[in-house]
Amino acid sequence: MNRYYYDLHVHSCLSPCGDDDSTPANIAGMATLNGLQIVALTDHNTTANCPAFFKAAKSYGLIPIAGMELTTAEDIHLVCLFEHLEDAMNFSEEVNTRRIPFKNG
Repeated sequence: MNRYYYDLHVHSCLSPCGDDDSTPANIAGMATLNGLQIVALTDHNTTANCPAFFKAAKSYGLIPIAGMELTTAEDIHLVCLFEHLEDAMNFSEEVNTRRIPFKNG
């Protein structure tokens, strides 16, 4: 039986709770240093950093998972994980058409 170490809820610099050092490459590097094998990038209401994260994760030998922490109008937070990067990107485009644009912060 294989044992995997994972984190399925990580934010990059695109999330209001992330910081400027939380780049896709830094996340992949830190995950490797901490012994993780599987990591899901789940920024708030976007998957925009997932393609860069996938590239960085693969260079470190990590299994990347595309995700999003969807925040509803009622301030409910749902972690959405996708089997395929393309599905995550399509979902993000759909979410973008329904969001009320206002400055985050």
